[in-house]
Amino acid sequence: MGIYSHHTVDELQAMRSRLSASLMDRLTKPTTIGYNGGNGAGRNATYAQDSDKIKREIEAIGAEIDRRSGASASRGPIYIV
Repeated sequence: MGIYSHHTVDELQAMRSRLSASLMDRLTKPTTIGYNGGNGAGRNATYAQDSDKIKREIEAIGAEIDRRSGASASRGPIYIV
């Protein structure tokens, strides 16, 4: 039972879509924009690409959707010696 077990599949898919859009924004758009007027420094933009938390949440939601559909994650081969 995961953290997202109380949500419906439709809610999970909507959340995953919002997080994916947020991730793309985080990776492609500046998070802060400033203007240092008067001294010739001009404009600046800062990109904060700390996206690990968003990626983990997308994976957790995907795992919950897979669990409900009966799909299991492939963890690699099991060797019996």
